[in-house]
Amino acid sequence: MSNTPSTRDDVPVAVPYLRWTLFAILLAASGAALIGLPRAEAGGWSTWLRLVPVLLLVLFIGGYATYRYTLVRSGHYSAGKALVRVGALVLLTGAIAGIALDRPATPAAVKGLDLTAPLTSPDPLTRALAGELVHARPRSEALAHVPRLIALLDDESLQVRTAAHASLVALAGRDAGQGAGAADRWRELWSASGVKAVP
Repeated sequence: MSNTPSTRDDVPVAVPYLRWTLFAILLAASGAALIGLPRAEAGGWSTWLRLVPVLLLVLFIGGYATYRYTLVRSGHYSAGKALVRVGALVLLTGAIAGIALDRPATPAAVKGLDLTAPLTSPDPLTRALAGELVHARPRSEALAHVPRLIALLDDESLQVRTAAHASLVALAGRDAGQGAGAADRWRELWSASGVKAVP
C-alpha cells in the first residue's frame, strides 16, 4: 500500500477546528519556552513552573499526532511524513525538558574576612571601614560584633563613631542615639533584644 496521499475530499469536519486549536497551543508553548525559561533561570522558579512549556508541548504533540493521524486515515497526508514530524517534535520536547529541569549549581558561599581584628585596629581608618562593613554581613555574624560596635561609640575618631552608630542603627532597626551615654543606651537596647552587648 502506497503512502502517497490521495485527493479525496472526505476530510473530517473537526480537522479545521483542531488545526486552530493546535496553533494556539503551539503559540502558548513557544511563548512559555522563549520568555518563561530565561526568567525561570534568573528568578529561580519552582520545578512546576519550569515544566509549563514542556507540558504545553506534550499537549501539542498529542493533538498534532491526532490531527496527522486523521489526515492520514482520510488519505490527505503521508504516514511517513507524519511519523517523522511527530518524532522531531518529541525530540524537541525532550531538549526543552532538559533545559527546564537543568538548575545551575549554587556557588558555595565564601566566608568573608573576620572583622574582629579590624574593629580593634590601632588605625582609625581601618576601624571606621570595619564598622561600616559589619551591617553588610549575614545577621548572625553581624550581631556577634555588636559589643565591639558599642565600644566604638566612645572612639576618639568621629569617623569611627559615625560608622559604628550607622551599623548599629541598621542592625537594630531603631536609634538609641550618639554622644554622651550612647554606649550605655545601646547596651540596654540590645540586652532587651536578647543580644549580649557586653564584650
